[in-house]
Amino acid sequence: MITLIRMKYKEWKLKLALYTVLEAVAAEQKDIAALLSRLYAALKDVPLDELRGEFLGKLAEVIHERGDEGRNGGLFPKQE
Repeated sequence: MITLIRMKYKEWKLKLALYTVLEAVAAEQKDIAALLSRLYAALKDVPLDELRGEFLGKLAEVIHERGDEGRNGGLFPKQE
């Protein structure tokens, strides 16, 4: 009888952990869907060539900033 109670306790604990993770994933997915919806609404009238150029420019800027941070000890500290 004690074994059954222990088994049920472990089962409830496992189900709680699983359902908690599933709820967190669902909440994140809802946020991502809302973000993508707003992004689409904002960019639906922008031509593809302009979008591509703007994206590549911003990407290069971010990479450049991260590289500068690395040289200054930010992202990639110097190894001695």
